[in-house]
Amino acid sequence: MFKTISKLILILLLPLAANTYSGEIEKFQIKRSDNSLIDYYIQKNTSNSLSKTLLIIVQGSDCNSIMHNASINDLKAAWLGADLLLVEKYAITSALAYSKKEGREDCPADTLKMDSLEQRVSDILAVIKVVDSTSHYQNVLMIGGSEGAVVANIVASQTNSIDATASFNGGGRWFLDDILHSIRFGKTDSPELNAEIAGFTEMASQIVANKQMEIEISGHGSRWWRSVLQLDQLKILNKTKSPILILQSEDDQSVSVLSTDKMIDSLIKSGKTNISYKKHAGLDHSFRNSAGVSKLTDVVKDINQWFTRTIETDASKTL
Repeated sequence: MFKTISKLILILLLPLAANTYSGEIEKFQIKRSDNSLIDYYIQKNTSNSLSKTLLIIVQGSDCNSIMHNASINDLKAAWLGADLLLVEKYAITSALAYSKKEGREDCPADTLKMDSLEQRVSDILAVIKVVDSTSHYQNVLMIGGSEGAVVANIVASQTNSIDATASFNGGGRWFLDDILHSIRFGKTDSPELNAEIAGFTEMASQIVANKQMEIEISGHGSRWWRSVLQLDQLKILNKTKSPILILQSEDDQSVSVLSTDKMIDSLIKSGKTNISYKKHAGLDHSFRNSAGVSKLTDVVKDINQWFTRTIETDASKTL
């Protein structure tokens, strides 16, 4: 059963290359209630004037420093001229070398023990509170991909500080549906496949039911697994009041497009008007086409256009 789970395609932001983040960037730290430190970074825009916009980028589920995330350079084009805010996960610092390996052996022990959706949301909200208290920003925008999309959606549901959020390939209502989709993806029905699905479903039930169960599977610990398996993303999105753009690749191998469609339909039927939905045909979880060519820059252009329309609309309402 554990062997089966280790084969799963876990949700990542993007398959990244190591990156030394370019541009002048300042590192800050604040303490959590347990006295551990949250590392976060602010990169000022390159012009001499103060930026009116802060762009928060939330990374996916891999055990890497956000400072080595190569997609940041593409994603920051969602709002040119914005200052950038990046927040590390529990116990991760920029000193951790980049690795593509799932379940890397040098992932900090405290990360495996403490990382969860709730922890990430708590950390980001704590940082936003500090930045809010000293900042001059008129608009705060947020982007999250994959697990980062889910985290961004939760953050947006718990604060009034975010003016607009773009989340992509974050899956549907239940993480279990997305995992089962990733197991089935590209496979024909067979007894072996059905056994694999049944095995993971049973394991997921045990993880949720047994709070004392300690595990480490595919580079994640017990708190993370219980967190993602219990989250109801439909409930989270129903709580949000600020504008959210949800983007979904139609050939996503890691999350279920069908489950995402159903979730969006439920939101629309419930009368939610702050949710926008856009699908991208022919692209996979990393926004690559069938030839393996990245179309992330095109997706970022869509996000930029939506941010621009959304901020201009909100500004006109206040006049």
